[in-house]
Amino acid sequence: MNILFYLLAFFFSFGQLGRLSLYGGQVNIYLYEAVLTLFILTLAVKYRFAPLQSFWTKYKSLFIFFAILFISLINGIGGYSRFQNIVGLLYLLRLILYGVYWAYLTYWSDENKNAKNIVKKGVLIITIATISSTITQYFLYPDLRNLFYLGWDPHLYRTFGVFFDTAIAGVIYGMIFLSSSLWYVKIIYLIFIALSFSRSIYLSLAVSLIYLFFTKKKLKKVFLYLIILLFLIIIAPKPSGEGVNLARTFSIASRLKDYQEGIELFIKKPILGYGYDRLRYVRNIPKSNAGASFSSSYLTILVSAGLIGLIGLIGLIRLIWKNSQSMRTILLLVGVASLFDNVFLHPFILFLLFTNLSDKSPSKS
Repeated sequence: MNILFYLLAFFFSFGQLGRLSLYGGQVNIYLYEAVLTLFILTLAVKYRFAPLQSFWTKYKSLFIFFAILFISLINGIGGYSRFQNIVGLLYLLRLILYGVYWAYLTYWSDENKNAKNIVKKGVLIITIATISSTITQYFLYPDLRNLFYLGWDPHLYRTFGVFFDTAIAGVIYGMIFLSSSLWYVKIIYLIFIALSFSRSIYLSLAVSLIYLFFTKKKLKKVFLYLIILLFLIIIAPKPSGEGVNLARTFSIASRLKDYQEGIELFIKKPILGYGYDRLRYVRNIPKSNAGASFSSSYLTILVSAGLIGLIGLIGLIRLIWKNSQSMRTILLLVGVASLFDNVFLHPFILFLLFTNLSDKSPSKS
């Protein structure tokens, strides 16, 4: 299991470089997800259904949320082609895969004395690899405009690493910053966050640090990191391009237009939505790196699974908040960032979030 988890962490560190796109980008699979599936199957042979039974007693909201998404997909199935329904089902199965991963990894961590150390070493692999890839990207590949034709945003002189998206990369940087106990690692990731020029990430991390300031009694350290972040944002080099302009309004206007479209679609089908995940066909954007999701995880769920789906998601987040006190800062980071980008439902974020949660979830004892 040790080597398998290290391989999982290693392949995760490839980010978008490890993606296989099928059917014109309508189906995307990552290399690490193959290892993830093998990892789950190996644990399933050993523990059978015990991890899922254990999780049912603590996280019923997770199962309820998945059930709601499945019902939303079944609802109105006749209005879409067989291929479109299969694609929607595949994305739902991917989401369920990460939930199952969380359950089995948590159970394994509780049963195996060395598992938590293995998980920490795996996260260390991701931390080191992400530092290397981000530094390389920023100095040798600062311009993503040449991949605009493939659907990527034209980021210029910003840190996006191997994730090709400043919001997703920024949340990953923030999660590693908040979970690391090493001050120099924290400083490195603060630099990466500052150079992402993502205002939503600035806000999300600030909210997490302010929460720490008032609840964890680490006043000096938290205040110091806030000052360092502000200083780094001010001195961060801004060579050229609209992306590094913190006063830019284009992205705000784009998000407002996106929110408006989402609300209009929600009003037409407010209860169960259009089905998770059929948004690429509802919005007529079949070839989308973001799955045609909206600029908010909450709005994405609201439109795809209706008001019931959003209630299910909020219920799940509330239960995680209640059961994992030491993870609240990371949950705040992801939760606030999800107001402005589809962060919570992204596979990279789910993997890293659930990996961290496995070490913080309440044990079965």
